[in-house]
Amino acid sequence: MATLLAHIVIRPGAEGRWEAMIQDLVSRTLASEPGALRYEYWKGQAPRSYYGLLSFTDKAAFFAHQDASYHRNQPYGEVIESIRLEVVDPVSGASPLPRTRNPALPDDAPAGIREWEQLTPLEIADWWRDRN
Repeated sequence: MATLLAHIVIRPGAEGRWEAMIQDLVSRTLASEPGALRYEYWKGQAPRSYYGLLSFTDKAAFFAHQDASYHRNQPYGEVIESIRLEVVDPVSGASPLPRTRNPALPDDAPAGIREWEQLTPLEIADWWRDRN
């Protein structure tokens, strides 16, 4: 299982383009990826700030999402000023999502998934690694 919080700042004037792009991406993700448990985006309080909650059955499902043509081929650089993916873990009893884990990929994992593991590794925080 892999859950991430995306912290996103959009380029000035690109808010409408970003929102149309992410609406399409969310629709495609939820329609075609059974491994996507949550895929939601919100506007933040600060101008041009957005947040996404991305939760997948496992990290292979997250990396397969990253590698999907409708995700990979978006003009992110034209609309996103900055993005930071924060790996998060649900508090036991306070979220329906399962724990975030980072097991090794299977030996037969496709090259695209292995590439995404190098580009966006899951970094589990030491302080909550062994907590329930």
